[in-house]
Amino acid sequence: MNRCTTWLLLLLTVSLSLYSPGHALSETAPASAQVPAAAPAPPVYPGVAEVIPQLSKLTEAASQAEAKIASLSETASFEGQLKTIRERQEELTRRLTELGDPAGWSVDRLLEIRQRLSERRSNQKKLLDAISARLADVEALRQEWQGKKEFWKGWEASLKDPALKVPRDAFRKQRSLVEGILEKAASVSAPLVTLQREVTALQEKSLEEFNRIEATLNALRGEVFKKTSHSFANLEYYRQFNAELWAALKSGAAGIQGIDREFFKEQWWVLLLQVMMVFALSGFIRHYRKQSGATAEWKFLLEHSWATGVFVAVLSFSFLYTRLPSLGRFVLWVLAVYSAAVLISGLLRNPRKIFMVYLLASLTLFSLALQIISLPHPIYRLYLALLALLGIPVLLILAANNVRAHRGKTDGFTMALRLGAVILLVSFIAQVGGYSTLSSRLIESSIKSVFLGLFAAMALRLGRGGIDFLLGQEILNRYRFFRRHGGEVAVRLKRVFQFLVIVYACFYVTEVWGFFDTLGQAWDALMSLGVTVGETNVTFEMVFWALLVLYLSIEVSWLTRALLDAEVFQHTGYDRGVRDAIKKLLHYSLIFVGFLLAVTLAGVDLQAFAFIAGALGIGIGFGLQNIVNNFVSGLILLFERPIKAGDMVVIDNEWGTVRKIGMRSTIVETLDQSEIIVPNSQLISEKVTNWTLSTKVARIVVPVGVAYGSDVPLVLRILLETGTGHPEALPDPAPSPIFVGFGDSSLDFELRVWINDISKRLRIRSEIVQEIDRRFREAGVEIPFPQRDLHLRSVDGKATLRVSREEEKG
Repeated sequence: MNRCTTWLLLLLTVSLSLYSPGHALSETAPASAQVPAAAPAPPVYPGVAEVIPQLSKLTEAASQAEAKIASLSETASFEGQLKTIRERQEELTRRLTELGDPAGWSVDRLLEIRQRLSERRSNQKKLLDAISARLADVEALRQEWQGKKEFWKGWEASLKDPALKVPRDAFRKQRSLVEGILEKAASVSAPLVTLQREVTALQEKSLEEFNRIEATLNALRGEVFKKTSHSFANLEYYRQFNAELWAALKSGAAGIQGIDREFFKEQWWVLLLQVMMVFALSGFIRHYRKQSGATAEWKFLLEHSWATGVFVAVLSFSFLYTRLPSLGRFVLWVLAVYSAAVLISGLLRNPRKIFMVYLLASLTLFSLALQIISLPHPIYRLYLALLALLGIPVLLILAANNVRAHRGKTDGFTMALRLGAVILLVSFIAQVGGYSTLSSRLIESSIKSVFLGLFAAMALRLGRGGIDFLLGQEILNRYRFFRRHGGEVAVRLKRVFQFLVIVYACFYVTEVWGFFDTLGQAWDALMSLGVTVGETNVTFEMVFWALLVLYLSIEVSWLTRALLDAEVFQHTGYDRGVRDAIKKLLHYSLIFVGFLLAVTLAGVDLQAFAFIAGALGIGIGFGLQNIVNNFVSGLILLFERPIKAGDMVVIDNEWGTVRKIGMRSTIVETLDQSEIIVPNSQLISEKVTNWTLSTKVARIVVPVGVAYGSDVPLVLRILLETGTGHPEALPDPAPSPIFVGFGDSSLDFELRVWINDISKRLRIRSEIVQEIDRRFREAGVEIPFPQRDLHLRSVDGKATLRVSREEEKG
């Protein structure tokens, strides 16, 4: 009975183990999970003899750790940065409080504040990252010494044998060293954690303010075409002109941040850089004005050296100001805007255009001043309405005067003035109706668009002048490449620069009119556009990179071929045909590689080319065989070279020189400077006379006829002397005169002369013929006219009778 009970218990245990949840999971678990993880190997402790040496090493390591802890405990730099960030954060918070509700701000002010908040958040993140990195170093040091503590503790516990003489004092010293390092590491972590919390609190506050500004901007974008204020016909608008409004106006004017001593103490070096830039650049322009006078594109800069210096200095170093008060910012704007107006006026010749530039510059600065003093919204609306109302007649008068100045013709400037009047009219109507956001957007964005176009024109002039100035330097003209292809390089660089300026201006227009906040957002939005073709999503970014690769492959091909032609081939003995063949093959190879890269970037699977090849084969069979035939024939011409560029050929009885062998056809220039376009297949399949295939040596045949009865030996001698006497006639083979035969009116001769260059044959033939004529006249050899004998077989009787009567009368 006991044995049966035992077997039943054993069977039940096995069954439970087989059907337990753990067992079921082990069957369904992956193979890697079924193998139990290997337990870490127990540490191997040294013997007693190693205690003292290891303690010595531990003491040295503790000394190094203390030095490292001392460097990690230095938080003065972090505290100084935190203090600066906190002060600037408090200053910005005070300004936000003074400005009031962001809903009443302009878009420019919202973007400015958001930019400053972004800078603050970036500085806070950098500080937080630095503190976190310091904490990570402290934690790594702590873990390292915690491991040493566990190791020594285990080592001491392993030495339990009473027979061993364990130096317990060494272990006590070890514990003291390790505990000291751990305590110091803990003491370093505490202030760093405190700094980390303070920076995090500042980040949260900055994020809150940033989100508030961002929400206001998003709301303004959606309210452009919404009624956001009371109309001028509503009494509620006029009730806003109360004591609180005037108090807010006074508060805004009193809250202008002046330029104090603290600002000069911190930012004097930036101001010094700008002043030095103004004097250095203006002095450089005046000194080298004559030398640079050849660059016509830079004339407007050379005539206004001080304005150039101020404009460049403001744009170059203003971003270095870290705490720029509102008054200082306005001064920089005044300098930048008026210096730019002076430079832009240098590009113009129409006095009405120059007047408009200065008028728009003044209006821009005046509007900026109103924003700096935080002009209350109702008053600012009234200002915009008056500006639109007064601007309409001014623009129409300028347009009328411009039409009269151009004798009744309407040019682009006139159209722009009339368009501006229409925009002001729409803005005035919108402002009166309560659409204040739309009204201000129309005026401000229109002015910015005008300046954007003028700045783009100025940038184009600067860029083109810079390219001409650079390529005109003597050091570049020492190279054959720049002497031969400098003009083409300039054209290509100007084309690329013009494209970049226009694209940048177009993207900036989207920011000016409020479609996007930054250029980066506009770029991302454009790149994300796309369509789905089958299972492939084709985005504008893919197409852009594909086109860019194709363009770069074409430009690299041209540059490589130009460099080979100018700098490499001149040192080799290759003839023109070999050089052209190398350049053509290189061009096709680079374009093909660029095409493959482009289609790869465009997301096209290269395996799809098998289908394309099949479709192309069908197309060739139906209608492209002539094109493919000419293309293949062009390749045969490049490899076999029965003709090459520069050869003198005869095609359809027309003499000409091969100028270019293209993919489909070959261009042959005739003697009268006309061009024959010959399909490549014709040059392969039909007979072509090539006078310069293997050599330029050719024979000139001059036919000569003399009168019957002339002295034949004398004629032959004159012909031989004429041929051998010409300086360009080859002595081998020697000139040879031949008596050809008896002609109808003359004795026919030929003078055969060999020359070394077939291209000179017409000139040499003319000179030989002139010499033959002179020698014949001196020797009395006659060149006869054509002779004809007339035989009368029958004469009319009446005619004979009339002739007889005439003779009798005579």
